[in-house]
Amino acid sequence: MDTFDTDRYPGRPRILFVGFPESSHTHSWIDLLADASFNARLFALPSADPPADWPVKTYVTFTGGANQNRPDRKLVFPPADSTLMGLAVTARSALDRGILSARPRISRLVHGGVRLAEKIGGNGQPTTIEAALAAAIRDWQPDIIHTLGFDSASYLYLRARKQFGLEGLGRWVAQARGGPDLALQRYQPEYRELIEEVLRTCDHFIADNQPNYDYALTAGLTPEKMLEPGMGVVSGAGGMDIDALRSMWTLPPSQRERVILWPKAYETYTAKAMPVFEAIINVWEQIQPCRIEMIWMVQPDIKIWYEKMFPPHIKIHCPTAGRLTREETLKRIASARVMLAPSLSDGIPNTMMEAMALGAAPLVSPLDTIAPVVKNEENVLFARNLYPDEIGEALVRLMTDDQLVDRMASNNLVRVREMADRQQVKLRALSFYETIAEMSRIRRKTSEN
Repeated sequence: MDTFDTDRYPGRPRILFVGFPESSHTHSWIDLLADASFNARLFALPSADPPADWPVKTYVTFTGGANQNRPDRKLVFPPADSTLMGLAVTARSALDRGILSARPRISRLVHGGVRLAEKIGGNGQPTTIEAALAAAIRDWQPDIIHTLGFDSASYLYLRARKQFGLEGLGRWVAQARGGPDLALQRYQPEYRELIEEVLRTCDHFIADNQPNYDYALTAGLTPEKMLEPGMGVVSGAGGMDIDALRSMWTLPPSQRERVILWPKAYETYTAKAMPVFEAIINVWEQIQPCRIEMIWMVQPDIKIWYEKMFPPHIKIHCPTAGRLTREETLKRIASARVMLAPSLSDGIPNTMMEAMALGAAPLVSPLDTIAPVVKNEENVLFARNLYPDEIGEALVRLMTDDQLVDRMASNNLVRVREMADRQQVKLRALSFYETIAEMSRIRRKTSEN
């Protein structure tokens, strides 16, 4: 009988992933191993429950979810019968997200209450998420601990490793995702110290763009950590099934409905929405007829500016939507002429590669992570995120030049397979994990002797 504590493949390598359980990137990466004889588990960050139909064994740490002690789920934190600890975890999660950063006195009071709750509320069970992670590692003895992203997975494991002396238990693979993981957070002193400590301490390092590798080598990473063995530049989702995406469309972009899809109509410190709004309004008459679908518009302030800025005759052709599944988003990209995604910081965006595989013409920004892998007018059109005039000009070209968008679609089917073919990534990943697991077992035997 398969229970949580039994391995499906006795004697084969054990890999413990640490990451966000609701993330499609987490699922996609771990699913690279779905039909391989590795024993994989996820230690979930306390952000959400994993999807009910996702079969990977998961240590659950989410206070808002149900107690999912079933063959593929194990609630390890907070203790199921501790209301006090549940409140403490919720409060700590809010603090970690910086919700009270503007109110330091209240933040200090909440910190104190959380520490007190963690001391007295565990009923003999782990009283911190770090303790729960350490207990999972000591109990299961994984060959590999793979942290999916620096913030928050690598930082959580780093704390647990130092607090509970986990240095000799498994080899650590630290994976940097695109966006602010390294590109922006290194400019904050408190994060820069953590980044450098992770790079000095981990055994292996993976990144989704060359600038992250280049920076890491200047910040404490030794070359063998990215080369022996190495994965090279690899998508944080583990690549894409190019053939499956290609099967979703038949019409070239010039023959599709005149739709522009904006798949991330929200604002963060890595991408700004207001210049996009201004660009659309400025060139509206030049791109007619068209419909602009704005999805994942979930932030109240962005909704306010949308309502304020867009006159009724434009708004009626710019429908908005909230959170959509990845499957629904892909369907919309496959039906669109243009995929709109300017940004200030990113890795090699999955949305860009998905658009390339689905025949939509990508409008993206010429970031140092993007410009080396795609060419302007051959694969994409570039426009800087803070420049409405550039965004507007690019939209006009993409909506009026049929030969341009069709040429891009043809070029991109070749280029995206070179960049992100999931079958090639899978072969590299299987070899990568086999080699590291053997290195881990050799180190364990050496330490025992």
